[in-house]
Amino acid sequence: MTPPEGLDRSDAARDAVVAAFVLGWHVAELFHANVPGTTQRRQAGVDRLTGIGELDPLSRARLLLAQVRVDLEFAWQLGRSGQEPPDTGPVQALLEAEVRQPGQLRAAVAELHRQLLMGLTAADFRLGKAYGLGRALAQTALLPDAKHPETFGRTFARFRLDNLLGWLADLRSAFPPHAAEAVSGSLQAWAAWSDAPTLRPAVDDPGQAPARPRRPPARPVDWSAAPDRESVTRALHRQGQLWRAVLSGERDGLDLLSTDDYLWAADQLLGHLRRLTVRFLRRFWITTTAVAATLAAALVVVVVVRAASATVAAVLTAAGAIGITWKGAASGLGRVLAQAQRPLWDSELDVAVANAVTWLPRERRTADRTATPADARGTDELAPG
Repeated sequence: MTPPEGLDRSDAARDAVVAAFVLGWHVAELFHANVPGTTQRRQAGVDRLTGIGELDPLSRARLLLAQVRVDLEFAWQLGRSGQEPPDTGPVQALLEAEVRQPGQLRAAVAELHRQLLMGLTAADFRLGKAYGLGRALAQTALLPDAKHPETFGRTFARFRLDNLLGWLADLRSAFPPHAAEAVSGSLQAWAAWSDAPTLRPAVDDPGQAPARPRRPPARPVDWSAAPDRESVTRALHRQGQLWRAVLSGERDGLDLLSTDDYLWAADQLLGHLRRLTVRFLRRFWITTTAVAATLAAALVVVVVVRAASATVAAVLTAAGAIGITWKGAASGLGRVLAQAQRPLWDSELDVAVANAVTWLPRERRTADRTATPADARGTDELAPG
């Protein structure tokens, strides 16, 4: 199947991977949606327009299915499968029905998921892997239950984390720059947090994530306290939003960085270049020592000893011979630094974006604790992407 008009083959492949990732994410959200067994009708508010976070569960599920259809059409179009895409009709029928039996909707979504996983993997292994990554990463943000703290340990268990990190590494080039590396670093930060759950102090601006690793005073999570459980749940849901946003291209990871973040990354880069230069000098220590000794000898001869012209000529001749050798070594160092500078800078940006995208739990501010349930939903629900 040829790419859509205006897209070359490589761009089409990357777009298909991202579409498959988002598709897996939305299918996971639909599967775990808390849809009631009967159609709920409620009086629409007339005082203001509602946001997505205030939609009732059934409306949100219908919205998710609409997104699944769009994602599916795009990913299937860019794949290499000659088959028809899976039918979303059974799920649609259940969402439109007046009454649903318990587990009926989940069973229909699970069957749709099975068909998608098999169909996308058969079309292109990258699509199947991206779809699986979207599903698994969404469940990482959705499944842990603060009322059952052990679920965090299972979700961020080493074997499961290794799978996610492997998929991110395999699909790195298909995602936006710094996205896969940032999410990998963020996942590892959450895994470390799950080993010793803590709450950091509240910040004045809740929209401002820490730019780089800091170690402010923190206290252990009190799982028996509802405010602590809510703080952890809100943080993980917000983290899921950020993971999806950077991997789908909805948000450029570099937009999360501040001036201080760039300064920090530049300082780290200079440290790497300094260490690389020192290693180079150690590797060519004979030439370095000879150059230093010759320069010292020339300075002594010219300034202090004032030796005969023959002695001066001999020193300068030696300096010239060594200078040729040193010039070659220095030129090699320059080429090495020029080649290493860009990858090292990108690596430091990866770390900076990972730190910026990581949203670990904090204590809630007093103003947040008094927020209405509707306000809380509008802030914390995983908004459709």
